[in-house]
Amino acid sequence: MIWCGLTGENTTVKHKKWKAAGCTVVLLAGLVVALLLPGCVDRVIFQPPPQRASIPGCFRLELPEEAGHIGVRYLPAPEGGVTLLYSHGNAEDLASIAYRLSAYHAEGYGILAYDYEGYGESSGTPSEAAAYRDIERCWRFLTVEKQIPPESIVIYGRSVGTGPAVWLATRRRALALVLEAPFTSTFAVAGLDWLPGDRFPNLDRIGRVDQPLLVIHGDRDQVIPQRHGRKLADAAAAPKSFYNVGGAGHNNILLVAGQEYWNNLREFLTRAKHEKE
Repeated sequence: MIWCGLTGENTTVKHKKWKAAGCTVVLLAGLVVALLLPGCVDRVIFQPPPQRASIPGCFRLELPEEAGHIGVRYLPAPEGGVTLLYSHGNAEDLASIAYRLSAYHAEGYGILAYDYEGYGESSGTPSEAAAYRDIERCWRFLTVEKQIPPESIVIYGRSVGTGPAVWLATRRRALALVLEAPFTSTFAVAGLDWLPGDRFPNLDRIGRVDQPLLVIHGDRDQVIPQRHGRKLADAAAAPKSFYNVGGAGHNNILLVAGQEYWNNLREFLTRAKHEKE
């Protein structure tokens, strides 16, 4: 009787373990299927903020092949100055980063920022492919319509914006590439980079970037840990710099770093200019 009772308990425990394991497999399989469904991954990655009122100074750039339009804000550089082509973070739009754009302009930089398709002032639906189309359109606006030399343009990406920024930097040679709080890939942030269908494979691309690189990352970033930025810097070709912002998280680098941020950016771009000469 004792033996039979123990056997029954062991059987119950084993049954529960198998049931739990089966549930795990089902959940994992469901996750994989969901990730592979067309458009599902992009809906998870891109999180447009709620619609806001338009801000002064924004205008539209029409996209090729009747793909709609993107909203942009352009603050010109002073004569002979540097212009930043700025790709903002997730859950941000031109309205929410207005203060930041004004700060760059006050520091003597020109800046062109844009909303991804499906964000803020832009039409359409956000996706990896759409983000590439958007930043390429902005590059054309600066270099063709405004006739700004590529050697006066800095490609700047923050957070999710580092994806299109790295992509563009492998195709167009600018003065420099600046990545703030970057990821090695979107799936890698969640520890899922072993799955197929990853988005924005920055680590795979960074070695093909043929321009000076500055990586800026807070050491308390809990959204995209700093190890992502360090891996990108390690994998990049020289010249490259890594700026550790002590005490900064994901969204407060400017606040925490203060004047040190502007000093580091200016020194890096000064070196980049000298390397061009």
